[in-house]
Amino acid sequence: MEAEITEPEESKEAYWRRTLQQWRDSGLKACDFQRRNNLNKHAFIYWKLKLIGRTEKRPTLVGVKMPTGARGAASPSRIRLRVGEQFTVELTEGFDAQTLRQVLAVLQESVP
Repeated sequence: MEAEITEPEESKEAYWRRTLQQWRDSGLKACDFQRRNNLNKHAFIYWKLKLIGRTEKRPTLVGVKMPTGARGAASPSRIRLRVGEQFTVELTEGFDAQTLRQVLAVLQESVP
């Protein structure tokens, strides 16, 4: 006896919107989520780009000058940066600017 093929109850777009939200909520890397849920890599990428990839704003870095010695200003020996909602980077006096650039570039790529 052959199994009957039926149309899914939800549209493809609705399915992929729900699936992509589950991926974001899971905290997994895309490849791990795809593997665990037996998803086609190419379909996942297609729908990610179609539904969220081109419309989501990537975090951008904005330079901020902190007045030294100003009342209520951050201590010049310690600065805390938030990157997206997932990461916090703490800097101490004398940090290496090039290393910070590299760390931030990696973090920006990983923010969904």
